[in-house]
Amino acid sequence: MKITVKLFASFRQYLPVENRAEGISMQINESTTPHQILKQLKVPIDQAHLLLVNGSFIEPEKRDQSIFKNNDILAVWPAVAGG
Repeated sequence: MKITVKLFASFRQYLPVENRAEGISMQINESTTPHQILKQLKVPIDQAHLLLVNGSFIEPEKRDQSIFKNNDILAVWPAVAGG
């Protein structure tokens, strides 16, 4: 199946330069988990704070489960601090 992965803020550095704005398409199998995708892209999992699939928050305890459907969009943000 195909999904799109979008990385934001400091995580954009883990995408190819030509794809940083719009994200990348990936072919995955149905058992692939969000954490497996992050590992494949070399995104530090312990810093991945906010994960959304099609705009819905993925609870930390579900990030090692297969949850994807064809054409899903995974969006990932690191923890950010403001003032």
